[in-house]
Amino acid sequence: MEKYHIFLIGDDKVKKEIKNSLIIHPEAVIHENAFIDAFTIIGKGVTIEKDVYISSGAKIYGKTLIKEGTYIGENCIIGNPQRNQLKEVITSKKPITEFEGALVIINKNCIIRSGSIIYSEVIIGNNCQTGHDILIREKTKIGNNSLIGTNCIIEGNVSIGNDVSIQSGVYIPLFSKVGNNNFLGPNCALTNDKYMLRNKYDLKGPILEDKVSLGAKSVILPGITLKRGTIVGAGAVVITSTREFDIVVGNPAKFLKKVPKNWK
Repeated sequence: MEKYHIFLIGDDKVKKEIKNSLIIHPEAVIHENAFIDAFTIIGKGVTIEKDVYISSGAKIYGKTLIKEGTYIGENCIIGNPQRNQLKEVITSKKPITEFEGALVIINKNCIIRSGSIIYSEVIIGNNCQTGHDILIREKTKIGNNSLIGTNCIIEGNVSIGNDVSIQSGVYIPLFSKVGNNNFLGPNCALTNDKYMLRNKYDLKGPILEDKVSLGAKSVILPGITLKRGTIVGAGAVVITSTREFDIVVGNPAKFLKKVPKNWK
């Protein structure tokens, strides 16, 4: 008897081929009520809790914990090695299923849609959802009930709070902080590189405090702090920090008015 459900259809030959398509490390811990689809790779140190659904072609490496009720879509990569860890994988010449990187935690009732790549050392809170083909790099923490839209890139060393809505195509660079209850419209870009040169200097991403809203295609320059309740108009380029409940618009962004009380 298998310790978890495996998707098997067709005659005995087809069922055997599908079963043989799975690569599951003997030290992986998989709950008996988890569902594992065909062509899946699960490495050493992975723990999968009950009622988790792992779709076809998913690859899960390292010290990854996937909690109850979570869905992992087709061809996702979870626990992808960081740059320094990848060097270890290459020089060791061992199967990547033996790799054990820093801990990844995907908490309860999350939906990670197809094609998503999540590096090692990432924590995602309860009830989060992603679109398709998102990238989340190492040392990133995302709070509960947050949404990450299709084709978003989160470069790593990023903190994102609870109840955040990040729409499709948003770019969040290294060392950025996004507070709670924020909205980032489609194709927004946060930046951390003031001089755009290959020189060595400290990168500094923006800080978005709680209840900040960014209109579509707005750009936030490095080191900027958007104070609580700030609203940034679509297409604005923000070059200076704001005050609480400012509305700013334009390129460069200028103060328009305070957020009306009935909007708060």
